[in-house]
Amino acid sequence: LRYHTHWGTQALCDQFLRDYGYIGIFEIAKQVTNRCLTCQKVNKKVMRRTPPGGRSIASRPFENIQIDFTELPKVNRWKYLLVIVDQLTHWVEATPVARAAANVVAKVLLEEIIPRYGLVNSINSDRGTHFSSRVIQTVTANLGIKWELHTPWHPQSSGRVERMNQTIKQTLTKLMLETQLSWVKCLPLALLRIRTKPRTDTGLSPYEMLFGMPYLATNRGQDTYGIDKNIRTYVQTMAKRLQYMREQGMIAQSTSLNFKIHQLNPGDWVLIKTW
Repeated sequence: LRYHTHWGTQALCDQFLRDYGYIGIFEIAKQVTNRCLTCQKVNKKVMRRTPPGGRSIASRPFENIQIDFTELPKVNRWKYLLVIVDQLTHWVEATPVARAAANVVAKVLLEEIIPRYGLVNSINSDRGTHFSSRVIQTVTANLGIKWELHTPWHPQSSGRVERMNQTIKQTLTKLMLETQLSWVKCLPLALLRIRTKPRTDTGLSPYEMLFGMPYLATNRGQDTYGIDKNIRTYVQTMAKRLQYMREQGMIAQSTSLNFKIHQLNPGDWVLIKTW
């Protein structure tokens, strides 16, 4: 059908699915369409603007993180939140601090994040002095952590953690209105709501992607976490489930500009359209 009609991918799929059903038909039709030399020679090539580059792909939790300070109304000595977001799972850690300083960042990383989640591979942040100072850069360099400072005047570079800052503030405001408590008291419940909310891109919550199981909010599902009599089977099942969930997180990440997206290599013959 393809070589008789030279239809595009979507038209082929629509025609095929009128009479048949097949999982993965779109990818097959796309491959067949791309192999047609006649269409490559004749069809107009739509040149799209190069999309913005992403970061290196994270394959495990807290391999790559984004970090930022956000200011809140002062409660006792607490005036800031140090917000840390994992690139793979979108799990968030938020620590109340009295001031935005480099030694505070080093303390949280060394005493909370690294002991809890393992050594971080890279950290992304803006160019604030609390992140670019010699103190924190020396500490992370000695640990082998790569610290990537974002482009000045380009807030999109910190998009994930900036959005998380807004989400935290909105969630805290709602809880404060409901409970009449301070944001410091409401913070644990706010983080719970954020961590257990399903993501729009994967359909999984950060909690599920980190622990491999849904958050148990009631006692009605006590058997949900029941361990199989054969502990080896249970561990293997959990490992497969975690691998699947984290693969979904990898798919949702934007790739860096040097990420290979095709099978072409230097020296391969290709068609070049000149008219």
